[in-house]
Amino acid sequence: MNSSKLLAVASRLYVDVEIGLWAALLAFVLFFAVVIAPAMPEARTHAELLRAQEIAAEHDYYCEKFGMPEGNPGHAQCVLDLGAFRAKIEKRFADEISSF
Repeated sequence: MNSSKLLAVASRLYVDVEIGLWAALLAFVLFFAVVIAPAMPEARTHAELLRAQEIAAEHDYYCEKFGMPEGNPGHAQCVLDLGAFRAKIEKRFADEISSF
């Protein structure tokens, strides 16, 4: 096999691979646009709901740990204080991140 035939085979292989990669990219973009993108808002809402439930469970846990179980008159204030404390920490963290 001489070099011109080898070059022709390599060139054809390069073109075939390039076309395959472009086709794969197009297929992925279509899949993303049809399947994944429409489900993203629902997934975000679900994640936010789970996070809110986890935070509420943490607040209840720590209030009970501090001797204020649910039903105790101080429980509601404890939950509010923990929420304010969490908000202050999250704001401080956000401020530190934005300063970089």
